Amino acid sequence: MKKLLPAALLLLALTLPAAAQNWSIGAGSGPFIFGDFTERTIRVGTPEGGGSPVTLTLSAATRAGALVDIEREFADRWAVRLEGSFTHSELSVRDESDDDGINLEAGELDVTTLSLPLVFRINPSGALRFHLRGGPAMATYRIEGTDGTSDSRNEWGLLVGGGAAWWLSERFAIEGNFSDIVTASPFEEQADADTDAKRPHNIHTTVGVRWRF
Repeated sequence: MKKLLPAALLLLALTLPAAAQNWSIGAGSGPFIFGDFTERTIRVGTPEGGGSPVTLTLSAATRAGALVDIEREFADRWAVRLEGSFTHSELSVRDESDDDGINLEAGELDVTTLSLPLVFRINPSGALRFHLRGGPAMATYRIEGTDGTSDSRNEWGLLVGGGAAWWLSERFAIEGNFSDIVTASPFEEQADADTDAKRPHNIHTTVGVRWRF
């Protein structure tokens, strides 16, 4: 899917009328910050009982993620985008009860997120233009454990965000985007292990370019 989506966007760009100018494509890259996937509380103590609770959280390391999209304007202030973001990271377990806690490796994670946000331009003209956007999203989580096991899950969610574009000409701009992608956890709850599945807020901030054709 990582290879097919950019190719499909390029093919669509080449086949649409160049004079339309209500279509544009964008690409960017920036840090992808993962939310918490699961949380587990255990009590560490002596055989006689007692002890203090320890909260272990499963998440993934912050890594650079790529973003590509195609946008269709249908009014001065309104447009719709098809976005795809792609990130690879390492899963880790950390101790939330200790600021100096050690992160333990728990595997690797590939995430592909497809979303269809509605875009509202706060100011549709001028060199610097700000926008808000939001809409449905679907994240495909591909998980590979340290023991060699692998799994893939699709989780539906919501994307909300905003950004700004600095238009250097009628067709070319430098654009920055901020996205908060909320989905269900790709990991299931385990009642016998006191594991709570969270709804991760995956934050993606990118800087890139936009070309209108």
